[in-house]
Amino acid sequence: MKLVSRKKQLKLARISLRRWRSALRRRAKEHAHDAGTRLASRKIVTISPPAEFSFSKNYDATVRCLRDLKSAVFAKNGEGKRAEIFLDLSKVKNISLAGALVLGAEIHRWRKQRGPGLRARNINEWTPRVRRILTSIGFFKLLRVKIPNRIKSEADSSEVTILPMISSTELSPELLQKILEDLRSVAEILHQDPFVYGALVEAAYNAKLHAYPEDHDYEFPPIIQGWWATASWNPEEGIVKFLVYDQGVGIPATLPRWQGWEQIRAWLSSTLGSIAVNLKDSSNLIQAAIRIDRTSLQGGHGKGLQDVIAPVEGTPGSSVRILSGNGSVLYDHSGNIEKKDEALHIGGTLIEWRLPVGTHERQ
Repeated sequence: MKLVSRKKQLKLARISLRRWRSALRRRAKEHAHDAGTRLASRKIVTISPPAEFSFSKNYDATVRCLRDLKSAVFAKNGEGKRAEIFLDLSKVKNISLAGALVLGAEIHRWRKQRGPGLRARNINEWTPRVRRILTSIGFFKLLRVKIPNRIKSEADSSEVTILPMISSTELSPELLQKILEDLRSVAEILHQDPFVYGALVEAAYNAKLHAYPEDHDYEFPPIIQGWWATASWNPEEGIVKFLVYDQGVGIPATLPRWQGWEQIRAWLSSTLGSIAVNLKDSSNLIQAAIRIDRTSLQGGHGKGLQDVIAPVEGTPGSSVRILSGNGSVLYDHSGNIEKKDEALHIGGTLIEWRLPVGTHERQ
């Protein structure tokens, strides 16, 4: 047996330790290189919304951004893999309530398609007003996106949320009754007739019953096949806004299935002449559906647009805006209609009611 002195044992131990540390450093460098290579090869799609995220003020850019997001969510590369998506909200200076609702619906679809785990990135760089609006309407809570506690405490005084963002694929009587009870409580405080909020429930029925035909060839699959809603009060303007959105085919695409379709065609022909025979302008179709449905004797949930426009009729300063397919229709308290056809499909139907507080009297 060969004996080794204590001094030599320590020397051999130091040599072994240096070799071990050198091997660790070499492995760390190799791991970092491999990780860097993987990161460099991973495709990241950045979606940058416009500074003014609003359908009324910046329709084309807002819808184009939403289309970019949907395209990125469903896109795959040649290997069947999906790119990472970064939705950069730091450049948004203002977001409307309608814009926030539709964006929330699209992120909801994103989460369903890609799985849970979304997080808010660079939230400290967002415009404070945008951050406050999204927080106050329950945007992050609905989408299960974690944000810092200090952000949660931020409040937006310009828009008071009276119905946090909700989403459902069902027409549960319990859910709808809960929504109506909450809004009726608000109506009592704001001296409104609670009748007006029944329109929100009817729009939800319309979305569930008609928005998602099974045989439609969707550009972007409606994975959730639900509806989204929210409501707010602007104290400075004295206006209550409540909105419902779905990701369906749009009202114009559903009308040929409606029993009043031939009446719509007849009305368009009598109003617009022979050019109406092959007319497919979305705004004209929505206008015709409103006119025909107002005189219809049919009743019950989800039967048409008569319940959608009812809250604004006869109430000065009130209006309902319907964005559906490519059509944009604004219906005011006097029955006047402003209409426009947009170049881009909104990706469903968005209905927004605007009612002055304290002046509504049920007709």
